[in-house]
Parts: sequence; structure tokens; C-alpha cells
Amino acid sequence: MMPVLFGVQQAIEGLVWLALEAGTSPAGVRPLALAYLFFAFALWPSWIPWVAFSMARGRLKPWLQVLLGALSLCGLLLGLGLWLPLLIEPTRLSTAVHGHSIAYSSELLLSGTAGSLARLLYLLVIVLPLLLLPSPRLRLFALALLSTGLLADWYAHHAFTSVWCYLCALLSSWILWLVWSEPAMRSNADPLGRRAA
Repeated sequence: MMPVLFGVQQAIEGLVWLALEAGTSPAGVRPLALAYLFFAFALWPSWIPWVAFSMARGRLKPWLQVLLGALSLCGLLLGLGLWLPLLIEPTRLSTAVHGHSIAYSSELLLSGTAGSLARLLYLLVIVLPLLLLPSPRLRLFALALLSTGLLADWYAHHAFTSVWCYLCALLSSWILWLVWSEPAMRSNADPLGRRAA
């Protein structure tokens, strides 16, 4: 589902581009920007840990399953905490083209040091669950997500959300390769890619 969901997210951002180029009013762009940010702020920090937790259920040590469950809950709460304020209060979000990218300027509930901690927590709930799974391929995918995040922050800090989501959308094609090239993922065998004893 990740490539499909990323495709939908990128299609929505295409509509944001078209609306901005057409000179649509901020009120007209806002629903599209909110839809795009739903994926970036709410869906991904909830979805990725939940998928890792679902894959690991009954297959990992109990403490690892508890940790993955906690990361899933944390991702859900973080995602809602990031996105709902933008939905409720229109003045918290503005969208503009900046440096050949779309800059989503969002006034989050947390700023300063707390905002930096929220960003670190976001990164942890996206990457750590995949690193905890005993699949070298998924761990490599997690490291690629982390690398593209660092690259997006360094190269386009002003449009971090847009650039990182675009890079992650490209990376999501890797998921298709993982599924089709990993025999354990195509069969009813262990989806974590471990060999039977």
C-alpha cells in the first residue's frame, strides 16, 4: 500500500501546485494542502509503526512487540497532534512556492526545543520500527528513509516536508521490489524474511 498511498499524496501535491500557479486564494489552496499534510503529518507516523507491529506480532520477543506497539501508539498520537491543529485553526497553515518547491509553513502546537523534540520523535517513529524488524532489507529501507530525510533537511530545509515526501515516494517503489523479490513475502511464510528452521 505504501507506493499507492505515496502516489495519492504526490497527486494531491500536484493539485496544490496547479492551484498555486493559477493564483487560487489561500482559502482555496488550504483544503488541498491539508489533504497533503494529512499524509505527511498524520498517516506516515501512524502507518509505518503499525505495519512493523503487525508484521512482528507473534514473531519477535515480547518486549520488542511491546516496544513496537508503543511506537505505533506514539506515532498515532504524534500524527494527530501535528495535523489536527492545522485542520481546526486555518491561520496555522500557509502554502507558497519557494525555491522551486512548495513550502508548507505550519505553526505547530510545539515550537522551539519542544518542536525539535517532536521532529526527532517523528523520525524515530518512522525509522526505528523498521530497524527493529529482523529483515536486513527492511533495515536498509529504514536507513534509506533516514538518509533521504537528512538530505532533504540539508538541501531544502525551507521545503523539508515536500522534498522528503517526494524522495520517500520514489523510495516506496523499493517496497514493490522487496515484496516481489523476497520469497517469504510472496508466500504464506514468515513475512519478516526469516528462514524456517
